[in-house]
Amino acid sequence: MAKMAMLYPIIAYLGLTLGSPSLVAGGLIVILLLRFKFGQSLVIDKSYTKFFMLSIILVLGYSLITDTSDGIRFYPVVTSLLFLGIFATSLYSKQSIIERIARIREPNLPASAVSYTRKVTILWCVFFIINGSIAFYTALYSDMATWTLYNGLISYCIMAVIGGVEWLVRKKFKYKETVK
Repeated sequence: MAKMAMLYPIIAYLGLTLGSPSLVAGGLIVILLLRFKFGQSLVIDKSYTKFFMLSIILVLGYSLITDTSDGIRFYPVVTSLLFLGIFATSLYSKQSIIERIARIREPNLPASAVSYTRKVTILWCVFFIINGSIAFYTALYSDMATWTLYNGLISYCIMAVIGGVEWLVRKKFKYKETVK
């Protein structure tokens, strides 16, 4: 789903420039259904994935039915809200989503690392709130080129910076833990 999400704004921009919103929405729905059928996630529960896909299909379905770009433009808003929901609810479960991801590589996390992963999960929640707000603004008030620039490039650059900084902090954190 991540690769599709990264290409989504570009596909939407090109599709809307060259074709109708209904055609673009229909094509994106087919791609999402294929991804759902043949893809898998190691950290996100299948029931979350079903809800995620249904939500996206409903948003894209709006564009399919109305032949407007509205549903297509709100896709990044909905995905930010859905990821916010997944990350935030994981804070109330036994393991946060970031802890689940961390345990794939390192199953025996120390208590200090578990605490750290909760903080990183909170950081991502803040990102999803801000990103969703900006995506909402671009969906309502920006032209398609600006919408594509933010949702197809800038937001991913911000995610890369957050991921990179977090990686550096984690390396420093692990170094301090091993020196103790």
